[in-house]
Amino acid sequence: MASGGSSPDVAIIGAGILGTSAAAFLTKAGASVLLADGVAIGAGASGRNSGAIQHPFDPVLARLYHRTIELYGDLTEATSSGGGGFRMPPEPAGVLLLSQTPGAVETILAGVEAEAPELSPAVLEGAILEAAEPILAPGVSACRLSTGYPVPPAGATSAYASLAGQRGASIRLGNRAALWVEDRTVRGIVVNGEHVAAGSVLVAGGPWSPAIVSPSGGWQPIVPIWGVNVGVELPARPRHVLEEAGVEHLAHSPLTRGDADESSFESAFSLVTVGRTSTLGSTFLPLEPDRDRLAPELKRRGSAFVPSLASSRIQSTRLCARPQSRDRRPLLGAVAGVDGLFIAAGHGQWGISTGPASAELVVDVILGRTSVPPELDPGRFGVPAIGEAG
Repeated sequence: MASGGSSPDVAIIGAGILGTSAAAFLTKAGASVLLADGVAIGAGASGRNSGAIQHPFDPVLARLYHRTIELYGDLTEATSSGGGGFRMPPEPAGVLLLSQTPGAVETILAGVEAEAPELSPAVLEGAILEAAEPILAPGVSACRLSTGYPVPPAGATSAYASLAGQRGASIRLGNRAALWVEDRTVRGIVVNGEHVAAGSVLVAGGPWSPAIVSPSGGWQPIVPIWGVNVGVELPARPRHVLEEAGVEHLAHSPLTRGDADESSFESAFSLVTVGRTSTLGSTFLPLEPDRDRLAPELKRRGSAFVPSLASSRIQSTRLCARPQSRDRRPLLGAVAGVDGLFIAAGHGQWGISTGPASAELVVDVILGRTSVPPELDPGRFGVPAIGEAG
């Protein structure tokens, strides 16, 4: 039977960066919110990423990135009093796109100058590169980009959750939530067998969002792409976010199923440092791998760029299931054919880099303030089959 308590204006399923920031924006606008997650705050990719906020190299997502930088500044200000707040670095550390192939970084430079000149790309080689980033191996060249803000992986997600709670959001963790739908209209959500009525429902469940919307499995615009991130402590910490040139192409490779063993898997080197810990990555795998088996091989491969990785101690390993949409752009807004149902998911590797602006956009849609551009509209993937629960 339905909950006897007051009904929230909006129920949100998923407490990652999309769900928590949406809860904070909705409560700021005066809406009542229930935020539900089957595990914990930031249990998915929002808490297991490498910790780099950076430009997504896509003109549509770039607008979300630039707005997200502004929103993180607001979050820093809103949570600055007391301990445990989020702190957005005032300036980017810079991203070094690395290559050992002659001429590769010059090609990157030309592409970035044409598509994103605001990143101020510059080629660094030889003594200039050694002075800028001493830990790199000889023979490596780099293209430096003015982006890359290192932050604790779950920092923003946790801060938005705290802010939403302070503004009156109800947060329920540890019990799986499902949709309550009748006659293709959302009535609310079902949490641990309890029907909770809500005016609207926002699904922000990362790669599991399609299964929440359409439990039959007939609607799958988003799939999990698995990353393995390895926490290491280096004798000298890098000054930049380090990334192997071409990682964006590996991330955008065809979404096919295959093996993910420790000797044959594809990977691209990346290294993000926050405090004393550097996070080494990463893989882009269609199947969930054994993270502990892959970690030593990631170290071995990474040592070609940063030799000190070979002798570094592994502090931690973590899996990150990135929610990748079929066309590499997120689903933001109303779900076609279901009244009162909205979605914010499918950001792939750009969740913390574009999530808050995405959530702000969806909140404005829920509140009737705006519409979404066609390239982000969930309707581009058709009308999902919905399981009726009542």
